[in-house]
Amino acid sequence: MMDTYQVVLGALAVAIMVLVPIGCVLLWDLLAGRWDESISRFRQRQLMAVERRRTLRALRRMHGVPLERLAADLRRLREVIRADAHRSAAQQMGNRLAYDQVLMQACSMLEIEHELAEETSGMERDIERLRVEAELERAGVTVTERGFGQAA
Repeated sequence: MMDTYQVVLGALAVAIMVLVPIGCVLLWDLLAGRWDESISRFRQRQLMAVERRRTLRALRRMHGVPLERLAADLRRLREVIRADAHRSAAQQMGNRLAYDQVLMQACSMLEIEHELAEETSGMERDIERLRVEAELERAGVTVTERGFGQAA
């Protein structure tokens, strides 16, 4: 009959003989940078999963107008703003304010930070619009139609 002490010592010896060299090789590979690309891909997948969950949560809490309709309104108003050079200043300002309101609604649905509610005008306002449009595009809302000079 085998002694329990000998069995435990034998298992410990086998574990040390097998696991210590494997652990040393894994540690050496980690320190040598052989896993850097795999680790960065893993982190990127984790960040994408977190963003996807955040977007889904925002869509589940959505109240009011559907996001698709807001995106269609953004595209329509963007075209109106692009073609309103011949209109009066009041109409141009009204179109831009309507566009900003729809942008703010989309941002609140997707929990995107913006400064469109502040009293800014001119170049600062235009820059903030561009930044918010880029954030919405990154969140998956198609604000601009694919046209000349843009990738398909």
